[in-house]
This record gives sequence, C-alpha cells and structure tokens, in this order.
Amino acid sequence: MKRVAFAVAGLALVIGVIVLRDTDGGNSTLPTAPPPPTKLKPFVSDQVLVPTAQGRPARPASVVARAGHHKVQLNWSGEAPAYEVKWGSKTKLVTRPGTQLNGLANDQEQQIEIRAVDSFGQRSEPARTKATPRADNAPYTFVDRFDSPDEPDLQRWRLAKRTDCARATSGDEEDHDRLIISSSCGTRAVTLRSRTPFVRDDDESRFVIETDAPSTGGKMLLDLVPGPVSVQGEPVLPGAIRATISTDVVGNSIVELVPNGTPAKAIPTSVPGMTVRWEIVLTKSGTQVTRDGEVVATSPFVPEWKEATVLIGVAALAGDRIRAGIDLIGYRTAKSDAPPAVPTPQVRIDGPVSSAYQIPDVTSGQLRIALIPSRESEPVTAVKINGVEVPLRPAVPGTQWKPGAEYPAIADLPKEAFTDNLNVALVTQERVQVTHTDVELTGPKSPPQRQSGEPLVDARPVLADPVPEMLDAGGQPIENGAAFNRGRVVLEVRVNALDASVAGLAGFEIRLDGNHIATVPTTADGPAAAGRWRISLNTSALSAGAHAIEVRAFSTDSDVHPETGYVPFLLKP
Repeated sequence: MKRVAFAVAGLALVIGVIVLRDTDGGNSTLPTAPPPPTKLKPFVSDQVLVPTAQGRPARPASVVARAGHHKVQLNWSGEAPAYEVKWGSKTKLVTRPGTQLNGLANDQEQQIEIRAVDSFGQRSEPARTKATPRADNAPYTFVDRFDSPDEPDLQRWRLAKRTDCARATSGDEEDHDRLIISSSCGTRAVTLRSRTPFVRDDDESRFVIETDAPSTGGKMLLDLVPGPVSVQGEPVLPGAIRATISTDVVGNSIVELVPNGTPAKAIPTSVPGMTVRWEIVLTKSGTQVTRDGEVVATSPFVPEWKEATVLIGVAALAGDRIRAGIDLIGYRTAKSDAPPAVPTPQVRIDGPVSSAYQIPDVTSGQLRIALIPSRESEPVTAVKINGVEVPLRPAVPGTQWKPGAEYPAIADLPKEAFTDNLNVALVTQERVQVTHTDVELTGPKSPPQRQSGEPLVDARPVLADPVPEMLDAGGQPIENGAAFNRGRVVLEVRVNALDASVAGLAGFEIRLDGNHIATVPTTADGPAAAGRWRISLNTSALSAGAHAIEVRAFSTDSDVHPETGYVPFLLKP
C-alpha cells in the first residue's frame, strides 16, 4: 500500500446545469440529474491509506476455442479478477476464465484476443486464438434452432405465465439468433411448451436442449408430462419425468430427477453465459439426465406412457429477474408433428359477457386451466364457456385435488366457443384460485405464426454491487455488530459478479459518516471489471458509538447505474 495525499482533491464529477423549461402552456419538466461520472480522480484524506497498482497480470494460458452453430466457446486458465475478450470490432469483460461469443456468422473465421485485467484496469499481453463457427446439421426427428428474426413460431411453441411478467422473443445484441426467455416473475417458473408431442421410440428416446440456463441464482425445469399440461407446478404430476437443475450464486449446480432419481456425478461449476447441452434419455431400463454427454442423474423409472408434452421452465431462486438463451430444442424419438393451429383467443375468468366473433375454419378446441383449491372439497368437474356448460377433467389422470396444490385440468370447447373471446366460469361454490388459462384451437394447416418482440430483460452489462467488510489490523473479519477499539482498521472492498459480461468499472468512492474520505480509480489501461482492495483507516479521532461506511462504484459507461454498498461498525468508548 502507498499513502497518497492532496491539498485539494476530490471526485471528478460531470456537473450539469438544471434548466426548468416552460412549454406547453406553462407545464414545466422535472429537473434532470447530472449523469454519473465515468472518470475518477484519485483522492485520499488524512489517516487513510489506499492500495496502488503493482505489476501487470500474467497472460491467460491454455486457451481452448470450440466452434459451434453461430457461436464460439472459449476457456482458458488464469488467476486474474477479470478478463477482456476482443473479436472483430467487439469487446466484453468477464469475471471467469471462460465465455461464449454469440451471434457469429457461420463459416467466417474469428480472430480472438484475451487479456487478463487486474483490479486497477491493467492489461496483460494478449493470448490469441481463432475459430470458425459451423452450421449444426445433426439429425433430429424434431428440431428448432431458433434462427429466424422473429421467434418463437407459435405453431410450435407457447409460453405459459401466471401474470404478464415474462416473454419469449428473439434475442437482442449478440443473441439475435437465439430464443430468449426473460422473466421478472421471481421464483415462479415460466414455461415454454412444445406443441409437438414427444413420442417414445421402441428402444431409446432423447429430449435435447442447448441453453445457458439456469444462470447463477436460477433454476430450470425440464418436464415430460403424459397429458395436455401447460404449466409446471408442485408436486410433479403422476407418471411425469422432471429434471430440476438449480445453480447457486457461485455457479454450483444440483440436478434432481423425479421420480426415483439418484445423482450420478458432481456438476462442474458453470461458466456464466455458456451454452450447455442437457438431455433426458429414456431407455428400456430407465431414465438418465446428461450434461454435455456426461451422465449426471439416473432413475430406474420406465414410463408406461407412449406420448408426452415437453415443458421447459425457468425461474430465479432468489426472486430476481432472469434471462435464458436457448440455441436448440430437439427430439430423437418417433416422428411427430405439431397439430395445425389458429390464433389464440383471449380468456376472461368470471368476467362480464363480452362481444365475441366466430373464428373461421376451427375444427376443434381445448381449454387448459390450472386451479388451486383453498380447502378440502370435491374437485371442480364442470366449467361454463361462453355460457355453455361442459365437463372439466384432470389433464393427467390420477392428479390429486388438494389445498395449495396446482391442479391442471382440460375441457373440450363447444362450437359456441370457437371465438376470439372466451368467458369462463367454474361451476362450483368453493373458493378456487385460477392460476393459468390457455386455449388450443385446431384448424387448417397454416404457415409459421411469428410476432416481433423484445426481451423483458435486456443484454446490457451492469455493475456488480460493491461489498465492503471491516477487518481488524491483522486482516481478520470483525463480526457484524461487534464493537472494537479505536485505532487502525482495514476496510476491504470486493466487486465481483457471475454474469455473461459485466460493465467496465471506473472506480469507487468511499464515504465515512457521509464525509468523502477516498476515491480509487480503476482505469490504468482501460476499465477494470472486478477485484479486491484493502484500505487502511485510522479511527482514533472518531467518537465512540455507531458509524457507517458507504462505497459507491461507478462505470465507464454513463448509461450504467452506479452501485452502492454499506457497512456499519461500532467503536468502544
């Protein structure tokens, strides 16, 4: 560490003038805050010691490049807090020794440079490699590679969600040739349903998905359900197969297979944003889950059913937003096709009767509904659709009707309900919650049905939260809430993130009880992305009692919001 002192110094801010405009007959606009700083000047007050940059980091070693369909996967070895990856005119910062480059043209060689980046933004010499993406022409009985500009094809896929908190769209930025499922639904799974049935072969059948889900702090559900079901609830439905992959905040994954599954192999830590190939394999002797060809879970379960619905669900473990990229979904099964479809009507539950227009050429229809009873009661066995009462039956025979559990059911539509608006009412006096509805209408064969849209969660990199922690003079953590003697103490600041890419870090400022005491820039050769810094503080002149430190990190991109971390501490009298 080196002490730095200035007579007059401070955080370099971009100062803007707030102008109140009088327009539109006297309506004034709100004041506009100045943008956050993107360049910081070093500053340190008395009694503070800050670290300085040392030697440059070592060049990344053992670089491996694997080309795929519109992508290149990269892995290397190194101990730096971050890395800068350059290809063509593009650059990104990552915090793990691996990444994936998406949206690449097939058959065009990519020249790639990788540099280690230390906590002050110093760069190493580059490690260079090259790779050429190639088209994936592997044989499948059903496959979707999601290469069209407007995904998904509604003839093939439906997205089930309880509220308007998720989307399935083509990707943005480098994800333009992937399907992106984006959700702010928290811990509740949103489900992509295949309209093409999974029909088992006599010997071996495989369901395949290539995806970067689940991301850190996320969960992915892969279901094969013997019935017309659209959502994934708890418990797992009778006869269904579910593989649940959960990834914690440090990238470790756990795979659970239902029914009767047993983990077969530890799951390596996942690299953020890296596509993984998951497969559910059904054989005459049981069921397996594989990851990139390695068996990770097994079960002796052999289903009695011949045909199933494929459901892919994603959710956030901690209630945050989630974004999942899907490169491919395919079957290696008996041949099957999606039934012809017509546009989906709107459904209103227990609402007023609205005008409805007959949809031409509809040959049949089915209402799919998910119910949760509030207490012990008899199952709901009928529903009124556009005023016509029809039977309601479980989507999967044997499903239990019990309080708190989601109960998927179906009803065949009468001809009076082949309309663009459906009014649905349960025939019951019990309190029953409807968590999901959707309608399948079958009609003449039609071309792909696509609609444009943007992901709910964009691909723009963000800063990680700075995490401050108080250490004693020997560098050991001080227990939260524990009072300590005045004197020399260490503030450790950590910035790290498990994301596919992160925003450039310009540096951070430190405030003690609201007073600016230090600024640490991190742009020696360019922006840093992560790191750990130890700042020495002399608390001798502080009063006894409670104090607080605020650390605010800034990006080199003015569009990226600053992030703040806090740590309180107590001084003894």
